[in-house]
Amino acid sequence: MSVSSKLYTAAVLLCFTMGNLAFGQENPLRKIDSLENLLTHTDNEFQKAYISTDIARAASGIDSIKAYTKAYHALNFFLKQNDSFGLAKAYAAMGYVVYDYNEMGKSQQYYEKAKKLFEAQMKKDSSKTLVNLWADTSLNLAASIGNQGRANEEMQYLMELAPVVKKFKNNKVLALINSNLGISFYNDADYDVAYFYFKENHIPYERTEAYSQFAVDRLIFASCLMKMDSLAGAKKELDRAYALLQKTPNTPRWHLYYQEIGEYYSKMKKFPEALQQFERSMQIIKKQKYFGALPQQYLQYVETYKEMGDFKREKEYMYKFYQQVKEENRSEELYALKQLAKYESRDKNYKKAMSYTKAYFDLNDSINIDEKEKEAARLEKLYQKEKKDREILELQNLNSQTDLDLERKKSQNYLLYFLLGTLLFISLAGYLTYNNRQKKAMLKEQAQEQEIQQLKVAQERKIFGVMMEGIEQERKRLAADLHDGLGGRLSGISIKLSRLSENKEARSFTKHIDDILANLDDSLQELRSVARNLMPETLLKYGLKAAVEDYCSTLSAKDTNITLQFYNTKNITEKNELLTIYRIIQELINNAVKHAKASEILVQCIVTDDKIDLAIEDDGIGFKNNDHSKNIGLGLTSLKNRVDYINGVMDIQTETNEGTSINIQIERT
Repeated sequence: MSVSSKLYTAAVLLCFTMGNLAFGQENPLRKIDSLENLLTHTDNEFQKAYISTDIARAASGIDSIKAYTKAYHALNFFLKQNDSFGLAKAYAAMGYVVYDYNEMGKSQQYYEKAKKLFEAQMKKDSSKTLVNLWADTSLNLAASIGNQGRANEEMQYLMELAPVVKKFKNNKVLALINSNLGISFYNDADYDVAYFYFKENHIPYERTEAYSQFAVDRLIFASCLMKMDSLAGAKKELDRAYALLQKTPNTPRWHLYYQEIGEYYSKMKKFPEALQQFERSMQIIKKQKYFGALPQQYLQYVETYKEMGDFKREKEYMYKFYQQVKEENRSEELYALKQLAKYESRDKNYKKAMSYTKAYFDLNDSINIDEKEKEAARLEKLYQKEKKDREILELQNLNSQTDLDLERKKSQNYLLYFLLGTLLFISLAGYLTYNNRQKKAMLKEQAQEQEIQQLKVAQERKIFGVMMEGIEQERKRLAADLHDGLGGRLSGISIKLSRLSENKEARSFTKHIDDILANLDDSLQELRSVARNLMPETLLKYGLKAAVEDYCSTLSAKDTNITLQFYNTKNITEKNELLTIYRIIQELINNAVKHAKASEILVQCIVTDDKIDLAIEDDGIGFKNNDHSKNIGLGLTSLKNRVDYINGVMDIQTETNEGTSINIQIERT
């Protein structure tokens, strides 16, 4: 495995080492059930908020929607109350939740707020419980910082933790600190020292019941042993990790085991077995939505396909890795761009190779600008120090009359050195200034091009919005014409026929009249359904959830089970946004029923202050993402236009006969 991918492996494993520190061996699902039972048996709002923070942490990594909902409720409650301890716990719970979504920047902010509140309380109360909460929060804060590529800051937090942990004999946190120290040396490829920390770390772990964390520690140790070519030792630790995970079968850490056992099989040249284990890992990652674990898994696919000589799949997974780390981790993005340029050059796709190479150098230059600014600051500091030294020397020369000539010569030499240094400094500063101006001019040009592109996109979005508004107005008019015009006429005909059937002279035609009346009733029902689909009155009167439920009730596929999970959707008040989201959900449900022939459909819609998350999953026949057939191609294009119109991004995960998962995130302004 390359140096870059090796560093990423450690970072991802560290991420999962930190999760759910507080729960030990207890079955998480049983823990959640127990807490929710407590929640239903109390009327005290403070107790409910405290219990909600515990449910959020227990559900973290298992039920992300429930975890977010409970943490969000508790945070809003404690923000309105004068309860700093509850607020600290709520911030920590939110840190857990957004960590699972791989939003490390937000996770760091929540943990920092929780840590600050805990420290303020520790000045008055240094109880073991409070110290352990502080240690737990600090440890997870270190993880969120480390996963942003800031290893030095992470180690600073760990060094602050170590003496406190030893004083209070917290074996669990002590074991995790040892794991982090081992990982630090692992990152530096100093496997012998990393081996030392991992080798003895089983002792503090065995004094706890933190089986899940213990298993992850052994998995990292196994990875270290594989780097040292000790495959037998690695297999032993993998078996130990498997036994530990068996004690907590519901733990979300199983995908790590499948990743490492897959790497073991790959090193043993048992490639089919390795790919089988990687597929198990991918299934868990997708099910639990651990998108932060995807880069590591993609790299393992890359290395395995490379060993197999399947260069096409190797390039495919390196591109997936690039898409995952793009704009998230600059060093990993550089590594991916470099590898993709090599692949395209190897395949004689020189235009693509040049594109990746240019992107590599642009990103590298932006990183170097930061480093040059730091170097200029360092040179300025050295210059000021040298200037101060020269002034001290001149004062000494004035006080030393006996060695005046000698000191004068020394002064001249120092002056010469100073002038030389100043000249070098000015030359370097001039070069850096010129280079910086060139970069700024290039960046300005790029910004102008980007602004033009943004204006173009905004104009297209405005045109699309006007077009969609016109379509919706026409739909509204058609619905009114159908309902009030044609519907009224059909109803009138039905009434006249009903009266005719009562006429004695027409009794011989009663059967025919009844058949006509039945057909008229069916036609009226179908007409009302068409009018409702053209412009759902339920949407504007009762909101998104009611409208979707109403739409689902009209579907002809009665053997399709549709599950709806909506949170805070009443907060969508802007009419165009509400109507567009309804049309998106309507289109996706219709596709799943009509084209995918799904028997199970899950629709989730979560609304927060700054974004809307949509997720639609089905167990249908799926399709290939590059399928450009007429029906699928036009449907996806229309869907993408609607998503773009409301400032959203869409991700489609599907394979033939494997179902379809579509995730849409909409930024709210």
